[in-house]
Amino acid sequence: MKITAAKLKSISGKPYSGKPEVSDGDNLSLRISPKGKITFQIRYRLKGKPARYKIGTYPEMSLANAREECERQMTQVRKELDPRNMKAVNNVSVVETENPTLIDAINFWYAQYCVNMRDRPQEIYNRIVSCINDDWRNQYVAEISKHHFSVLFKQMNTDSIAAGRGDGFAFNSIIELRSALRFCLRQAYITNAEFEALRPSDFANDYQPREHFLTIYECRLIWSNIDNLALTDRNKVILKCAMIFGCRISELYTAHKTDFDLEDKLFTVRRENTKGKTQSIVRPIPDILINDLQYLKDLSPGFIHMFHNRGGDKPASGSSVSTIANTCYEEIEGVRPFRMHDFRRTLSTHLTDAGCPLQFTEKLLGHKMKGVLAIYNKSPMLDGLTEWLNKWVEMIIK
Repeated sequence: MKITAAKLKSISGKPYSGKPEVSDGDNLSLRISPKGKITFQIRYRLKGKPARYKIGTYPEMSLANAREECERQMTQVRKELDPRNMKAVNNVSVVETENPTLIDAINFWYAQYCVNMRDRPQEIYNRIVSCINDDWRNQYVAEISKHHFSVLFKQMNTDSIAAGRGDGFAFNSIIELRSALRFCLRQAYITNAEFEALRPSDFANDYQPREHFLTIYECRLIWSNIDNLALTDRNKVILKCAMIFGCRISELYTAHKTDFDLEDKLFTVRRENTKGKTQSIVRPIPDILINDLQYLKDLSPGFIHMFHNRGGDKPASGSSVSTIANTCYEEIEGVRPFRMHDFRRTLSTHLTDAGCPLQFTEKLLGHKMKGVLAIYNKSPMLDGLTEWLNKWVEMIIK
């Protein structure tokens, strides 16, 4: 005889003197304790032997859900699978795909992987979707053939070029999209792997390695004109730090005030702010920067970030910092167009020409040491770094 939800509600948590086990039919039964505790269980036979298995308790599991779970478990029994040996698999929730679209797959990858595992996830996400129009975003992944993927990748490159983006933007977007789809494939969110046979290089060009570096004359022009540039005090100090340290710009705009120890004259890039997130980077601070850094610290008492946003105690945006270079070559005659990242190549090139040992330039750039040095030599080499950084300062401020 079928049990009703109303009957269960009247029994639950109250003294009970009826039958300790009541059948609901279709292999589902209920065990009821004298105190009114109700347990759902299924009864079945495997290899001729009777068995039972608890599937939940009331009211945490409703009667309707118990019936659904009973049927799900009995489906396994009919395959000669014992539910008692299927707990691990049954306890894993399965993502319902319902024929996902391309944007569904991208969003799944973003939420499940990109946010937690990648640096600047929103930037990566925006890069991908900015190259895909609405028609393709809303296309069911299961219906995209190899030919369709080819057309999509070609269109991503065409649209990227039409938008005025540089070489390599669409190339990286296609790489990231394929990476997202691979993740979805591994997670069984999609089953279509037609994109795997296609190479990004068949549809777009990679970024060309930059060779540009500034001459010593250009560095001196910039340094001598910093105070006259149409830049905020924050960006002027960022410019000075980028020129002297040769650090990545992200290492500056994510820095905390405590990363700059002005007493011991050390600038430490915390591991989480480095490119590979493997080890921190320690650089000596030349005397010429001390007053500027102290001034910037004093401008925002109580703030954590050294180079904070105008809106509050948040890191400055990479896009706003990258425009500093534009101001330099637009306002200073004799300075060719460059990017802030070119200061790294500039420092390394000129210090090497001046006789600086390779291990010091690599340390200043924050590169990981190679070979035996990477395993056994953990010295920060501060004395050597200080000597060569001071020589670099002398070269560009004359």
